[in-house]
Amino acid sequence: MKIKAIIVDDESSARDLLSSTCKRIYNDKIEIVEECGSVPSALLAIKKHSPDLVFLDIQMPGENGFDLLSYFETVPFEIIFTTAFEEFALKAIKNSALDYLVKPYDDDEFKTAIDKLDFALEKKYGFNKYKVLKENRQSPEKQQIIFRTKSGFDVVQVNEILFCESDGVYTEIQTKDHKHCVTKSFKEVCELLTLEKRFLKVHRRFLVNCEHIKKFKSEDFKLIMSSGHEIQVSDKKFTKNKLIDAITK
Repeated sequence: MKIKAIIVDDESSARDLLSSTCKRIYNDKIEIVEECGSVPSALLAIKKHSPDLVFLDIQMPGENGFDLLSYFETVPFEIIFTTAFEEFALKAIKNSALDYLVKPYDDDEFKTAIDKLDFALEKKYGFNKYKVLKENRQSPEKQQIIFRTKSGFDVVQVNEILFCESDGVYTEIQTKDHKHCVTKSFKEVCELLTLEKRFLKVHRRFLVNCEHIKKFKSEDFKLIMSSGHEIQVSDKKFTKNKLIDAITK
């Protein structure tokens, strides 16, 4: 059975590109049942077709892509956002485990987004990830991130993360009362969390939340975290003064 999809974008050229890309790469998998140029027309199309997927532009005149979500208490379809910019919006989307395409995108980026969609449709998360997106956009100081694990997913409060440790192809994230083993690589976790100034990579295996550092032991170059964990600092990357500057900047 094909995935029923709706395209929502105020630019006809963007709608045409998405439609032609779907037909060229996934004609046997995705059926574009309607194309819409605004939120009101999208709401009518969603009611009519009950789509599995909505390609949703973020910035549109009048109501934007995020406004569309406010009409649903529980969003009954998957979303791939499309946008040309708005860095904060992309961060909120990424933290909420949602997919997006940055214009202009290529075939490989499109395929990656669709591959993630397959996983989402198969697993059907038992929570409202769009609620997490809304809360992250409204309260950036209380950010949550949804991390996939081998058995499902964990929702992690960013300010409760003490440190992250590389574990091969996985990453262990230590919070105040739990250790989360997530399926993102350490590099990916670092790229995501260092968007927050409070996080600092102090070693090839460790990323720490500077707000939870309690002490530095210069004799063995280790940080003592608020939990009592000891984290090794790279003496090749930092001197004592450089470490102080990095933590307090």
